[in-house]
Amino acid sequence: MTRSAPHAWHGVPTPGARTVVVGVLPRQPSAVLRQAAALASALGADLVCVWSDAARTFVAREPDGTLVTTPLDPDHADPSDDVAEEAAVAAEVARHLEGVDVAWRFLYTVGEASRELARVGRETGATMIVVGSRRPGLGGWMNHLVGGSTAGHLAHTQPLPVTIVPLTGEERR
Repeated sequence: MTRSAPHAWHGVPTPGARTVVVGVLPRQPSAVLRQAAALASALGADLVCVWSDAARTFVAREPDGTLVTTPLDPDHADPSDDVAEEAAVAAEVARHLEGVDVAWRFLYTVGEASRELARVGRETGATMIVVGSRRPGLGGWMNHLVGGSTAGHLAHTQPLPVTIVPLTGEERR
């Protein structure tokens, strides 16, 4: 099992402010986060950057907010890999949001992305959810075919507006 402590805010969150929730992925183009930050700034909202790790499942949440998870793959043996991957994604988000004028935080969750983004949206009183468009090529097409679109799932299962940040061929790399 792996424990993931809550991540701190970068900047000072506005008391009572709504949020913009943005879905993040490892090695995601910065355009998604930058556009989400620009929307949050324009709306006077804070930004919550959510990575939902589909390779792990929920075990418990401790009173201090620490998330306890376990891998879906029973042969997965090294929890330090998971901690390192979470830290790498959080650092990547911080790098992409360097210099933005909006308070933001990274939130690690586990499970299916659209469910987790909707849950975080409800819990934070979000104004909207922002996601990037799918990966190009055969891999992105297969993911869409098998699992469907995160944006599509969100648009059909919860009441918050969903904004899709389109990515050009260069931005998707």
